[in-house]
Amino acid sequence: MVLREILGQAKTAREAIRIISVGKVKVDGVIRRDHRFGVGLMDVLQIEGAAEVFRVLPKPNVGLTPMPIEQKEAGFKLCKIIGKRNIPGGKTQLNLHDGRNMVIQTRDPRQKTGEEYIVGSAMQIGFPGQKIISAIPFQAGALGLVVDGRNQGLMGRIESITPGTHARDKSVRVETSSGSFETPAAYVIPVGTNAPLVGVGK
Repeated sequence: MVLREILGQAKTAREAIRIISVGKVKVDGVIRRDHRFGVGLMDVLQIEGAAEVFRVLPKPNVGLTPMPIEQKEAGFKLCKIIGKRNIPGGKTQLNLHDGRNMVIQTRDPRQKTGEEYIVGSAMQIGFPGQKIISAIPFQAGALGLVVDGRNQGLMGRIESITPGTHARDKSVRVETSSGSFETPAAYVIPVGTNAPLVGVGK
């Protein structure tokens, strides 16, 4: 669907399937030959012969859309941490928004593991080794991209974070050039501190 209906890299479904099956499409630096393989938020798409590289990003009033990015961005993606737990061996397992799990080891086994990786923060993961490059904190002052809801696709600076209660979900207030708004914390992924690590278009 992406190749044929959105990017125009194929005229028919059969042509799109052939392009994929011969290994001309990479998702997050890995060749994918199954045309049913799903792509989602922050995934990087590279198509052999195409002049551009694409990242799947939220677009206002449209939803998730492959958008052209600079070549220097093709070597990484951002993953939001949606869960974490301690596992045997002094390690921490991080659950990421794209379905993958990553296990990290503390530098000092006597300390708590993964203190720099809190739920809601994001990790910059490099390709093709799938190694952690950096962490983007989920805190006031960070830049946040709204990935769902009526403000989907907007980016701004996180003004404040309101803890959740039994009756209300955790929320954040985001300031943009056109004003500020409040949205559920689950709808926001931090994308940088002083400047965004990913281009999100105009």
